[in-house]
Amino acid sequence: MTKWIKNAVVCGLACVIAVGGFVQSSFGVRIRDVARLSTDAPNELEGMGLVMGLKGTGDGGDYAPAMQPLMEMMKHFDDQVQYAKDVKNANNVAIVSVTMKIPSEGARAGEKLDVEVTSIGGAKSLKGGRLFIIPMIAPQVNVKWILGWASGNVVLDDDTVPTRGIIRGGGVLIKDILPHAVQGEFTLVLHPNAATMETATAVADRINEEVSPQTDGERVAIAVDATSVHVEIPKVEQSNTTAFVARILGLGQLNISDPAKVYINTKSKTIVFTDEVELSPTMISQGTMTVTVASPALPATPGGPVDPAHPTTATLRDLETAFNLLKVSPDDRITIVKMLHDTNALKADLQME
Repeated sequence: MTKWIKNAVVCGLACVIAVGGFVQSSFGVRIRDVARLSTDAPNELEGMGLVMGLKGTGDGGDYAPAMQPLMEMMKHFDDQVQYAKDVKNANNVAIVSVTMKIPSEGARAGEKLDVEVTSIGGAKSLKGGRLFIIPMIAPQVNVKWILGWASGNVVLDDDTVPTRGIIRGGGVLIKDILPHAVQGEFTLVLHPNAATMETATAVADRINEEVSPQTDGERVAIAVDATSVHVEIPKVEQSNTTAFVARILGLGQLNISDPAKVYINTKSKTIVFTDEVELSPTMISQGTMTVTVASPALPATPGGPVDPAHPTTATLRDLETAFNLLKVSPDDRITIVKMLHDTNALKADLQME
């Protein structure tokens, strides 16, 4: 345990972290479940706006000057008198960043998507607030036009993080955002929680198996590294690349295990996870506690030899053992696991209730 946790402070009572057997055959997993198409199409839109109607938990007077440019822009869309009245008391308003994630398969104009809202000022909570309508744009510097709009009531998906919330269906696209192949080739980028050499190789093998009758067995897909797979489109498919890409993304029966899963119930303060949840090297500070996940290259015994053929890998089970020994509180456990996920150090799908 000590090789993974370099420094920690005992805090509170330990909660029960259950370990379940969720790992199974991956015949139901498709390529689109573990990878996305890398193109010039944005995979998320961004915006900045104001959440109004807060009950005294807004930014406060120190942030009122920062809201002025947004006020000038937004009052073109709303009743100026009412808007000025709402913003006058900054405790009722919070300045926020807004993110709308685009599915890997793209999305059409008119489609409604969830948006994530995060406070960037001094607000204590976004609970009960409503995002004033704002334009959503692509983060690329060469894309200037508005691709969507976002607005709606903010709902906290985690009461322990009151400065971040979700607006279900709060974003609407006004232009199609669709991936496409370029000059007869494309690259698949593995999702962070699935980015392993095993998965990349399995994706390449499945694609080569699918197109083998069209290429006389010649390989068209190569696992470049643990994060990407390069694909050459067969000549017979280059007249309709969109259909070919859709066909590839829909392929299942990958020769890998299902993606690891972690389930967090914030009400019962329990964490359920599969036995194969790996952690990337990282360091997290939570309150007075610092958790360091060591490099997988460290030997199993401090000072002992490293066997390159059998590298050690930090897992969530190791962390759970450390939590139990140190009697880490349930809230701190949940916060740390979420931070691991947010920094892509948790190699698993995270679901919260």
